[in-house]
Amino acid sequence: MIRIMTFFILIALGMIQIFCSSSPEGVDELMLHYEKNGRRKINSPFMGAVLVAKDGEVMFKDAYGYENREEKIENRVQTIFPVGSITKQFTAMLVMQMVEDSLIRLDSSVAAYLPFLPDQFASRITVHQLLSHTAGLPHYEGFTEMGINLDQFRNKVFTPRQLSTMIGNMQFRDTPGSSFYYSSPGYMLLGNILEEVSGKSYAQLIEENIAKPLGLKNTGFASTDFIASKTARGHRFIEDESFMMLFKKYGGDFKPSRSRDQSNKYATGGIHSTVEDLFVWSEAIRNSTLLQPETTKRMLTPNKEGYCYGWLRNWDEIVERNTKAKIYIHGGALSGHRSSIALFDDGTTIIYLANVTPVKETELIHQLYLAAHNLKDEYRLQGYPDRGSLEEFESGGGLQALKAYFDQLSELSGYPVLPSESSIAHLITMHYEAEKDAVADSLSHFFFMAYNPSQNAINRLGYRILERNCEIAVSFFEKNITLYPDSPNAWDSQAEGLLKCERYQDAYQSAQRAVSLAKDQKDGSLSIFEERLTQIKNILEGR
Repeated sequence: MIRIMTFFILIALGMIQIFCSSSPEGVDELMLHYEKNGRRKINSPFMGAVLVAKDGEVMFKDAYGYENREEKIENRVQTIFPVGSITKQFTAMLVMQMVEDSLIRLDSSVAAYLPFLPDQFASRITVHQLLSHTAGLPHYEGFTEMGINLDQFRNKVFTPRQLSTMIGNMQFRDTPGSSFYYSSPGYMLLGNILEEVSGKSYAQLIEENIAKPLGLKNTGFASTDFIASKTARGHRFIEDESFMMLFKKYGGDFKPSRSRDQSNKYATGGIHSTVEDLFVWSEAIRNSTLLQPETTKRMLTPNKEGYCYGWLRNWDEIVERNTKAKIYIHGGALSGHRSSIALFDDGTTIIYLANVTPVKETELIHQLYLAAHNLKDEYRLQGYPDRGSLEEFESGGGLQALKAYFDQLSELSGYPVLPSESSIAHLITMHYEAEKDAVADSLSHFFFMAYNPSQNAINRLGYRILERNCEIAVSFFEKNITLYPDSPNAWDSQAEGLLKCERYQDAYQSAQRAVSLAKDQKDGSLSIFEERLTQIKNILEGR
């Protein structure tokens, strides 16, 4: 009798464990909430499809919102979406297949495969560096710095060789091999290498080497017309900040997103797929279906800042929310579209494809994981000092506590993690405002040494300090034009700072330089720069 009772108790406990370990009802409840109230949680009301699996079995899949809002066509699980930079996973897979076949070597230079590129460019970078984003190449700002208008670029048709030729004329952002910097142009080069080596188009390679072997019916690289007519239409959600928000169903408006030609998405962002196909794909990664296990292991080996080949290991923004998480993940972003595949070491797979932006990816993945496992939000990393004010920051342990927090996060993630640029900029500003200039100067030095900040980041920091101390602000603007001497906006900002300091003659010279560069580059802000120049000229003439 006791044995029978024990047997039934064990069965009951097992049922409870099964129920607690997977909660499809919780996932659906979460997503229905995001569909209605996502503006407050993930930055927009969710539209798209979601799939959650555990140990190779799908536990939940469903779709929300509209595939086409204008025609009221609802999203389905089978809806096809552009997946953006998830494409990089597919490109990396094709490269590793050719590595297995001895057609490509990871340590070979780009010059070996794209001999038409300038040798001083192509001979400096390797296939490994392109795959791991350590080639020293810029992201899309590299095109802008060459005088290419990105709005025009996105609608123009390019051949792979034309793309490679443009990239071959880019300035390196850093010494190849020395640091990680996410670069979509690097994966464009990989696509061209694949085509040159195989003699086949990127679309053929995806179909023959991946889609067909895995039985993926709705995954591939197709024409711009296909994307426009056969995939979910992208939207931008714009929150209404006026009182009219109260009278709008979602508190804002959905605006159709801009299109982009497939030829310049190419091997870095041009794939389309469904959540169901991507689940099959994710299982092929887990089970090494398309590669030998040792090659899969090489593909998933973290390099600088945790980036593998087409996958990121232990994304710190996820680990920060769940210190127990071990994960391979990669997302994709296009105008009006957001996507992500997350493979947790515990066997959980989370995939979402959205046709509305913005979407707070880390929060969505994290909350889906909690809902799927019926967990509370109890594993967040603790100890980040409050930055509401300098007094609160220091009472929470200040810089020592901040360092301890990121030391722990770095250990958990497996690579060095630093506070965000904006966090350090905020701390710099607070210390200058409190007249703790020595600490602020030290943080400023760290800001430039550790982050290699963009001109916009430096500009924002300068303007935050401008009201407090114009001379310190001008020192940031001067640093900006040293790093970005061809930026009309950087010169105009310096002119504004000098004007605030009443250094009118210097301000006039900077404003002249801003106008001159803007004219040469056909900059859209030319009229603003000309107004500043006229303003300073009038001051000088009136003295």
